[in-house]
Amino acid sequence: MSKPRIWLWILCLGASAGLAAAQANAVQAIPVREIVGEVRLAGRLAPKGVPVLLRVVFNRDLIEADQQEAIRTLTDAGGKFVFHHLEALGENEGKELYQVSATYDGYLGGQQLMDLTESARGEVKLELPRIARTLPAGGSSSSAGKTTPAGNRAGAAGAPNGTRLPRDPQAQAALDRAQELLFRKKDPEASIPEFKKAMKLDPWYGPGYVLMGLAYMQMKNWDSARLAFEEATKVEPGNAQGYLGIGSALNEQREFGSAQNALEHSLELKPDSAEAHYELARAMYAQSNWKAALPHAQKAVEINPEYAGPHVLLGNIYVQAENPEGALAEFRTYLRLEPEGSMVPEVKDMIAQLERILAE
Repeated sequence: MSKPRIWLWILCLGASAGLAAAQANAVQAIPVREIVGEVRLAGRLAPKGVPVLLRVVFNRDLIEADQQEAIRTLTDAGGKFVFHHLEALGENEGKELYQVSATYDGYLGGQQLMDLTESARGEVKLELPRIARTLPAGGSSSSAGKTTPAGNRAGAAGAPNGTRLPRDPQAQAALDRAQELLFRKKDPEASIPEFKKAMKLDPWYGPGYVLMGLAYMQMKNWDSARLAFEEATKVEPGNAQGYLGIGSALNEQREFGSAQNALEHSLELKPDSAEAHYELARAMYAQSNWKAALPHAQKAVEINPEYAGPHVLLGNIYVQAENPEGALAEFRTYLRLEPEGSMVPEVKDMIAQLERILAE
């Protein structure tokens, strides 16, 4: 009677082994997809360390920042680069359309579309022509906007001050049109297509993503704003305003813990940002940690005494600290700085309540 049992066990074992082999073959059946290429600078092979960006393109007609998955690599000493295992990206085992782009100081950016829907391997050659004119070290003058009072939550991230202008003149033209619509004509929705055009032409320009994030913030489209700010930090890991924007958007989405992490990183990169101190104080206060929020709210008004929003937060903190005189002073300062602000009705109610308490 024992032999049939042993035979049955062997059969089961054989079935398991066969299943494992079938699964392994199924995995191996997915071909390895890759893109190899080279970068040339004005006809010569690029040096080691030129950054190359690859994005999955989900819309052939309009490459949008919030519809892409990006990875980066660097050229080797011979100007070569490779992106391995693209079957792990996208939505169709690597059978996707990709945009490959490169950028280098003193040269216009280069980009090329590569279609791997039929082939498992693609080859790219990116030619970057030399820029004939000298670009200024500072950002575009139109990029430097006034700090929006914090009562208007849409503008908390501020306007970016880029370290360079877009390398592509057409990208700069699209960016100028976008900023005209956003800042002068107060039409953030109309500015978005122009921002997308600019970023398609120069996908490495971090300040452009920050500006696009600001436009989405003004539209109260917090998800798209956060994605745009995240793009800024992907292409420029040291972009403090990108992390500030991420934290601001997350605050609006009431994801205060994640907001705090992004804002703390922003302050590591730029410690003198009044907006980042204020947004961090907001995140901490919302997590019932008003004692930790207090020094950041104070620092915000120390850096920028005309910044109205932090005075409301300070007023609320002083209420928690049972300091009605301090709270009343802060609320009155807010009304002086922003008499038409969005928080005026609530602030006036708080002032009336505090005046009654102090009169007793």
